Amino acid sequence: MADAAIRPGRLFLGSCTAVTALAFTFAAMSAIMYQLKTEFLLDNAQVGLIGGAGLWGMAISQISFSSLCDVVGMRNLLRLALAGHIVGVLLFVFATGFSTLFAAALVIAVANGMIEAVCNPLTATLYPERKAGMLNRMHMWFPGGIVLGGLGCWALDQVHADWRAKMIMVLIPALAYGVIFLREKFPPTEAAAAGQKLSDAFKAVATSPLLWMFLALMAITMSLELGPNRWIPAVLQAGGLPGILVLVMINGVMAVTRANAHAILARVSPPVVLMTSTLVVGLGLLSLSYSTTTVQTVISALVFAIGIAIVWPTMMGFVAERTPKTGALGLGLMAAAGSLAVGIVTTPLLGEIADQHLPDALAKGSVVAVARETLAVQSPKSPQLVTAAQAVMAAPGALPPAETGDFLRRAAAGEAGPNVAAKAQPLLDAGENHSGLLSFRYLVPFAFAVCLIFGLVVLSDRRAGGYKAQVDRARLAGAAE
Repeated sequence: MADAAIRPGRLFLGSCTAVTALAFTFAAMSAIMYQLKTEFLLDNAQVGLIGGAGLWGMAISQISFSSLCDVVGMRNLLRLALAGHIVGVLLFVFATGFSTLFAAALVIAVANGMIEAVCNPLTATLYPERKAGMLNRMHMWFPGGIVLGGLGCWALDQVHADWRAKMIMVLIPALAYGVIFLREKFPPTEAAAAGQKLSDAFKAVATSPLLWMFLALMAITMSLELGPNRWIPAVLQAGGLPGILVLVMINGVMAVTRANAHAILARVSPPVVLMTSTLVVGLGLLSLSYSTTTVQTVISALVFAIGIAIVWPTMMGFVAERTPKTGALGLGLMAAAGSLAVGIVTTPLLGEIADQHLPDALAKGSVVAVARETLAVQSPKSPQLVTAAQAVMAAPGALPPAETGDFLRRAAAGEAGPNVAAKAQPLLDAGENHSGLLSFRYLVPFAFAVCLIFGLVVLSDRRAGGYKAQVDRARLAGAAE
C-alpha cells in the first residue's frame, strides 16, 4: 500500500457496495419466485432452476475470472459486472417465459461472480493482517444488502407494484459501485505482488489437500445457507406469512453478527466457530421444517440465522490464512464451489422435493371436489387444466404430485374461472407451505456431518499447537518458496 494513489478506504467502500448489489439481486429474485410461479405457471422445479442459475452461473464466473484479476484488471472486471447487472435486469423486465427468465438469472449470476472474483482478493490484499475479520466485514453487506433489498421489495408489495420493479431496484447499488470504482487505482493481488505466477497458484491449489477438503465443505455449508434462504420467502408467503420480512430478519441477524465477527474471531478460532455454527444451523433447520405457527417459525428462523451468520466469510478467511499460496484462485474456487453446489444441486433439488410432497398436507377429497367442479365449468378451459383435473380424479390411491401441483396452479390462476380459483388457491398454498418447509429437513444430516468434520479440524489444530501456529507455519512456508 505504499502507492499514495491507491486509496484502501475507497476501494473497500466500493467492494462493500458491490456486494450490496449482489445481495439486492438475491433479495429481488427470492422475492419474485412466488409471483413467477403465478404469472408464468411454473412449478417449483422450474423456479428452482431459475434460482439455481442465479447461483451456478456465479460459480462458473468466479472460476473463470478469479485467475484473471491481474491479467484483465480488477477495474475492467467490475465494469463488465456493471454491464451484466444492467443487461440481466432488462432481460427480467422483458421476460416472456421460462427461457428468458433463466437467461436473465444467468447473466446476473455472471456479473455477481465477477464481483466475488475481484472483491475477495482485493480485500485480502488491502488488509493482509486482518483477512478473516475484514472479509467478514465486507460480507456483512451481503445480509445487509438483503435486508435493504428485502425491505424495498416489501415496500413495493405494499403499493402493489409489479414484480419487475423489484428487479429494477437492483440498479441502484449497481450504479453506485460503478461510480465509486470509476477512477480508482487498484493494487496487484497479494500473489502478484509477491511475484507469483498464475501457474504457481494452480500448482498450490493442486497440491493443497486442506483446500480441497474445504472446497467440499464449502459446497455443503453454502447449501445450508443459500438453499433455504432462496426458498424461504415463497414458502412462507404460501403459508400466509410475509416471507420477505422473515428473510430480512434472518439477514439482519447475519449483518449484525458479521459486523462484530472480528471480536468473535479474536477470541475463538475459525474452526471452533464453524463447528458451533453448523450445529446451530442443523437445529434451526430441523425446527423450521416442523414449524406450524408464526411464533415457532420466527424462533426457528432466528436460530437458523445465528447459525449461518458468519460461516461463509469465516470459511473464506480460513482458506486465505491457511493456504495463502493459492491466492485469488483459491478464494475464487471456494466461492465457486459453494455457488455451484447451491445452483446446480440444492436449489433445484429443494424445489423437486417440495413438488413431490405437495399433496401430503391436502385431503384428497377436497382436491377431487375442486377438480370435479373444474370439469363441470362451461367456460373455456386450457387442455392442460382438463388433463390435470382428470388425472387427479382418476388417481386410485394418493394424489399424484406432478398432476396435483399443475392442476392447482392452473385452477388458482383462474383458468376455470374465479369461483374455482378461490377454492384452489388455499389448497395450493397449504401444499406449497408444508412441502417447502419439509424440504429443509433433508439438509439437516449434512449440517450435523460437517459439524463433526469441523470438530476433527479443531482437534487436529490443538495437537499441532493451535490455530495461530498453523497460520504462522503456512505464511512462513509461502514466504520460503
